[in-house]
Amino acid sequence: MLSGKRRYVIGVLSPVVGGYYFGRVLAGIARTVRPDGHRVVAVQTYPADLEREQFPDRPPGTASVGLGRLDGVIVITSAVNEATLLRIEADGTPIVRISGRTASIDAPVVAPDNEGGTRAAVEHLIAHGHREIGFLGSLRQADIVERHEAYLATLLEHGITPRAEWLYRTADNQEASAATVAQALVGGPGLPTTATLAATDRNAIGFSRALRAHGLALPGDQAVVGFDHSEAGARVRPRLASVDPHHDQVGELAVSLLLARIRGERVAGQHLSRSTLVTRESCGCLDARAGTLLEGLPAQEASTAWRRLGEVARATFDGAEARLGPGADLDSWLRGVQRVFRSAAALGQPPTQATLTSLAESTRALRPHPEALEQLIPALRSVEDEFREQVRRDQVPAVPGSEPTAPKPTRAPSRAARARAVTRTATDVLVALSAGCTQTLLARSGRLERTITDQYELDLDLLHADGRAIRALTWLPRGHRGPATLALWSDAEGAPVPGAAAVPSPPDAARTLEIVGTTAVSRQATALVGTHLPVAKFPPPALAGEGVVFVVPVTFGQSDWGMLAIGGGVDTHATSSRDKYDHWAAMVAVALDREARLTSLQRQQAALAEAADRERALVLDLRTEVERNALVQDVALEGTWDWDIATGQVFYSRTWRALVGLPDDAPCTGIEEWTGRVHPQDVRAVQIAIARQLAGATEPLDLEHRLLAADGREMWVRCRATTVTDDAGIRARMIGVLMDVTGMPARERRGVAS
Repeated sequence: MLSGKRRYVIGVLSPVVGGYYFGRVLAGIARTVRPDGHRVVAVQTYPADLEREQFPDRPPGTASVGLGRLDGVIVITSAVNEATLLRIEADGTPIVRISGRTASIDAPVVAPDNEGGTRAAVEHLIAHGHREIGFLGSLRQADIVERHEAYLATLLEHGITPRAEWLYRTADNQEASAATVAQALVGGPGLPTTATLAATDRNAIGFSRALRAHGLALPGDQAVVGFDHSEAGARVRPRLASVDPHHDQVGELAVSLLLARIRGERVAGQHLSRSTLVTRESCGCLDARAGTLLEGLPAQEASTAWRRLGEVARATFDGAEARLGPGADLDSWLRGVQRVFRSAAALGQPPTQATLTSLAESTRALRPHPEALEQLIPALRSVEDEFREQVRRDQVPAVPGSEPTAPKPTRAPSRAARARAVTRTATDVLVALSAGCTQTLLARSGRLERTITDQYELDLDLLHADGRAIRALTWLPRGHRGPATLALWSDAEGAPVPGAAAVPSPPDAARTLEIVGTTAVSRQATALVGTHLPVAKFPPPALAGEGVVFVVPVTFGQSDWGMLAIGGGVDTHATSSRDKYDHWAAMVAVALDREARLTSLQRQQAALAEAADRERALVLDLRTEVERNALVQDVALEGTWDWDIATGQVFYSRTWRALVGLPDDAPCTGIEEWTGRVHPQDVRAVQIAIARQLAGATEPLDLEHRLLAADGREMWVRCRATTVTDDAGIRARMIGVLMDVTGMPARERRGVAS
């Protein structure tokens, strides 16, 4: 259906979009599609504010962002659930999975060579003399399960029967869980193994640090090999031996298969990318020359120094297998090194400065690993020794073309001169390689410093930004060049109130986003601000730009505000999976939460002020009413009372107290102040009248009875009262008036009462 289309939009659904694993996979994808002009939309499906060391095994929900605009989708590990995969397949969108299998869909799966890498690591430990070898990891991911199965198979192939206590189960792939396992072992039964293969470098680092903290020596008491070849492994002591699964090559292979599926080609089954074992001190190798194993197989004993240099370069150059442009590939680099050595050995000509500068630049372009120079030096010295030996035997191969700028010798140089030229060439080449590797390290340091500065400024800007500035994206770092767009859920009404129950949101597929701000400057882009669109159509092409656009949820805690789309580069150097764009999205959510709470507080303050004004007015009205009633009572010689039936409290007016002979400050709050003073012969009549009112009588209480005043005198009073019900129909209050009718004839008393 897309056979006539030349440029495609490639979707990548990933738990997170940065870090050593996910970032390198994305880098491989982006690098592969860049020459053909395809665009990549990388959607993060996990929240932006994962807790420290937290990484769920299963996706928190579905991911619908951009699915309506993608020509094909790469799904990395546990990015989405099965229902989402089925929905993508039902829409006819080609899928390729990375390190994840689902029987319900027919999609090719790409994975690193877990079996080959694991076999190389276990056999290397066996070669060091280990027989009790443990496996450390969490068996909840397909890759880890494959590594564990290969570990078991390799032990059995070598006549070693695995034991149950050699499996060190961790809660996840992080340092903390592995450290917990190590502490439990050292503090309990002790280590039953002499060596351990860890499922991830982070597991290996946490395990090693905990062992060293308890006084164990590595590799003497426990040799350790990791899996990932992360830069963090090169920073610990002893440095971590590790299997390099070449995650970027996994991404390259995955997108190549996806493009084939988009073009209508039949692609199925599992596809493996090679793995390489890089040995360091933690496994017992104290010399880099004892080191690199390639593609799960050890280097051949009979291999030449030249072949050895190629193996080391392939293992230590991150871009060894990448398409970096004409002349910027590993084969060209090797041919260039070989050419200068042959020129020195055959013609006595050391390399020119232009040649060395070109070699340094091509070394930098191949993205050397931090430890590359250390491993290249002994390999290059072996090449020097090999060429010197060829000079001694006068067996130097013909030069395939001398350097165009080198002067032609008038006569053949002596053997000693050619040997000296080889030695000088080796030194010059090492200096050039050092320059290329150093430039890479300096560039990484510069990026790290710039990232730290950008994050600090961004945090400060967002802490002081108001709602308009947040939406206008004025907080973006000044050095960021790619387009950025903020889109908020149309049904989002602000941050949740603390303590309130969370209101469930509709499924992502049914929601819409409002584009509230963008830094894209095209007319089509600016016209989209303020518009609403389904989540499946975000981000629209006018806002995505060229290359890679990252889409990260703007989430923090219980808040889910929308999506942040950022065009930019892939971070492949952080060991943690947290990416700077992940940090940006979380901070935007915090800023929006703060703005929502501030707005809510301002509204509450305004409401409180309005309520206070109403209450003051009501108090004035009540005070006026009380004064008016007191005057009326004084004139009419009537005493009022108000009985709260639920609490039993009664309010007696000043006139009522005066009628029964009580001072104004006398403590009287119960109904017995009235009923307790009723003449004994009239008590029953009063009780019946009150009971009828409480039982629901519709007629007001109207009763004449005798009452004993506080000074002992007997007086006739007339009591009239009415009962008030609450919203539920329950008798709540009884309000009455007491009149002194002593000395009036009965007929006149009734007339007064009428």
